[in-house]
Amino acid sequence: MKTTKLVSTKKSSFLILGLFFSLFFTSNMKAQEIKIEGIIKGKNFEKTETLNGANIFLQGSKTGTTSNKKGVFTFPKKLKIGDILVFSYLGYVTKKIKITKNSTFLNITLTEDENQMLGAINTNKRYKSKRN
Repeated sequence: MKTTKLVSTKKSSFLILGLFFSLFFTSNMKAQEIKIEGIIKGKNFEKTETLNGANIFLQGSKTGTTSNKKGVFTFPKKLKIGDILVFSYLGYVTKKIKITKNSTFLNITLTEDENQMLGAINTNKRYKSKRN
């Protein structure tokens, strides 16, 4: 009779310890999720200005947002440490930022991309068809 009581107390103690550790690890993972806010600016040759409608999205997913008229954004999902946010805007170089423990407010500055406009070559020759 002593052996059955000893086995049942060991099972209950393992069950309680297992519940404790599972609660500890899940609560620790929740603590690592971070809400991200920030402002995004664009730097061109003359000045730095806020970017209206800049794209911010989580790399490898379809989750994202855009900045408002003042360049301010709030990411709609809480992110984990190590996630990568991608910032892009037409005419500017795309920037990737890795989320750390201190990344609650981001101040991002994109630099202007050097694009050359392609156009027609200006010539004085008339076009001649090679057909007969």
